[in-house]
Amino acid sequence: MLRNCSNTPLPEERCSLRTKGRAATISQSTAVATALVAFVMVCVTSLVGCQDTNRAPRTQSASSSDSRASMNDQNLSYAFSVLRNTEEYQTIDSLATVVGRLNQWSQAKQTSEPWEPDALLATLPDELRELPVLRKLGELNFPASDGTDLQQIVWLSEIAERARGNDNQPLAIAQNLFDWVVRNIQIERDNNVTVPHLPREILIQGRGTLADRAWIFALLGRQQGLDIVELAMPAKEGDAAPRLWLPALFHDGELYLFDVRLGLPIPGPAGKPVATLNDVIADDGLLRALDIDEQRPYPVHAADLDHLTIYLEESPVYVSHRMQVVEAELPGKEALVLTAHPAELAERVKSQPHVERVVAWPLPYERLSNVMKMDRETQQKAQLEMAAFQFPSPVLYRARVLHLLGSFEGENGANALYQSARPSEADMKSYREKAPANALQKVDFDLTQMQTAKQTASYWLGLIAFERGNYPAAVDYLQTRTLAAFPDGPWSAGARYNLGRALEALGQKEEAIRFYRADLSAQRHGNLLRARGLEGTAKPAEDAAEKATTEKAAGE
Repeated sequence: MLRNCSNTPLPEERCSLRTKGRAATISQSTAVATALVAFVMVCVTSLVGCQDTNRAPRTQSASSSDSRASMNDQNLSYAFSVLRNTEEYQTIDSLATVVGRLNQWSQAKQTSEPWEPDALLATLPDELRELPVLRKLGELNFPASDGTDLQQIVWLSEIAERARGNDNQPLAIAQNLFDWVVRNIQIERDNNVTVPHLPREILIQGRGTLADRAWIFALLGRQQGLDIVELAMPAKEGDAAPRLWLPALFHDGELYLFDVRLGLPIPGPAGKPVATLNDVIADDGLLRALDIDEQRPYPVHAADLDHLTIYLEESPVYVSHRMQVVEAELPGKEALVLTAHPAELAERVKSQPHVERVVAWPLPYERLSNVMKMDRETQQKAQLEMAAFQFPSPVLYRARVLHLLGSFEGENGANALYQSARPSEADMKSYREKAPANALQKVDFDLTQMQTAKQTASYWLGLIAFERGNYPAAVDYLQTRTLAAFPDGPWSAGARYNLGRALEALGQKEEAIRFYRADLSAQRHGNLLRARGLEGTAKPAEDAAEKATTEKAAGE
């Protein structure tokens, strides 16, 4: 996935990326050249600092101190310029450079800012509180993992800023962020997922479970200053933990409900676009409006919504001392949210009616624990998941990063790179014909990865077209180049849903309804509700085709 360029004489020198049929050398930008000069100046300043300063006038010493402080600020600025630079092929080395610069900055900063661990961490289960990462939250040293964590935060920030649109009201922004999650994170059934994924992998792969969708929604909201919490109902008899229901926006003393399984907000009374928890507790009819029929009811009743647990997201990177110090010094133009204060939010949200307790969400720590415990078989599965991003070169990974950052156009933009990840059938046939007889097993593996990369690139080109409002192109990629070309491919569920959305936007409601009804994914219930809304009838009779699809879905 990442190309190692460790032989370069300076960490700022660029790597070359070769794609199929194209050799693209990443250019040196003005910002990078400036940063390189700053790097040299820091080195010079360091050498000056080793001289006998007793012979220098006091004013010279003050000036030197100011210069060192200025050069140290360059370390902080440069670290984040690397993370944001869309022309930089983000390698292991470039992320290591980010961490190195932050450590240089932190050591020179010598902060004495007071810090205490977030009080809500004490509500984690005992076994999770023993994780090593919790013991290191107060350290000012930046571990290597901060490179990928900060990269992930930059992606979330860019996505959230783009997805929020032109709205300024918190509820409208939350609706837009939720819509991005539903369109871009294809839902997976829990029993189909065997590899523990962190947010970075969820974003790169574009798929996840219900909890993954809720997690990404909360993290996107954080970048826009929104408080997204997770609501859980009391555990059933025999269950070890409360049952996760849905995420909610806490705003103006209310909890606004968004259902990641339906892919829809819970509609409110009197035409309100989003119901609050108080709305649905007061009127169970709001939830019963989500029933498809007597055999397929919405699985929650108002009577279930008592003694609720509220989970607050506090992944370790957001509650660490080092990120608190960085966020306080980060230039305003960066506009990144690096910290969270769950204990403060808990004080504001715990007075909600029907809420029994507010605790730290165990999910982020469970995932970290499971990643640490991965056996060899699970590690191999994780590597296989990423194989298509690396073959025949890391072009698909590079395209995906640019996609997340919103860099679509140009010779080295996401669109062009996705196209280069779509080899023709003739090219793949020729690849196999030219292979030696003793290498056919490897060739078959390679061709499988090429085919997967092609399907993925086609699907994501459709999502880019949709995001940019080019709905005819979205229909072409999603219908012709994804569903028709690969009817049972890995993106069938997401393609049907997004195709329905594109057809809706084009006013082709009957076609949109047909694709919603054909869905077999975990989002089927919500897609049938969406189809019902387009038909404008209360509860339409199920036709024979839909009945057959429903029976197949129930069997699965």
